[in-house]
Amino acid sequence: MNPCYVCGKKGDRHHIIHKEEGGLDYPLNRIYLCDEHHRGPHGPHKDPQVDASYKKMLYEKLHLLFEKSYYQEEEIKTTIHLSASLLRTITKTLKRYKEGYRNLDLIDFLMSGHQISDEVLEPDLYLDE
Repeated sequence: MNPCYVCGKKGDRHHIIHKEEGGLDYPLNRIYLCDEHHRGPHGPHKDPQVDASYKKMLYEKLHLLFEKSYYQEEEIKTTIHLSASLLRTITKTLKRYKEGYRNLDLIDFLMSGHQISDEVLEPDLYLDE
């Protein structure tokens, strides 16, 4: 059982960048949410601010993990625990420079092109309700 990210109850898998938005299946793009916090009025499927806050949280994590300018395939795989097939997709999709794959290209790909603005709420702002 994986606990809900918000309240600790039994949680179901939620993709931060939703599959229908082009979201990829890798560990950082998943959080666990109970029914209430997943599909309820304050869940990411019904509340755009909550959805945006989870996306911002993912974006910030990716920036922390990919601080260097370039990464080699094995570093990418081990940094975010990618499957071999997803790593192959990345390496076939992104341009490889002589130094490796650019961090900004990796982040953009892993975010499925979602841009995050500074106006997005902090990830846990809504938890005070």
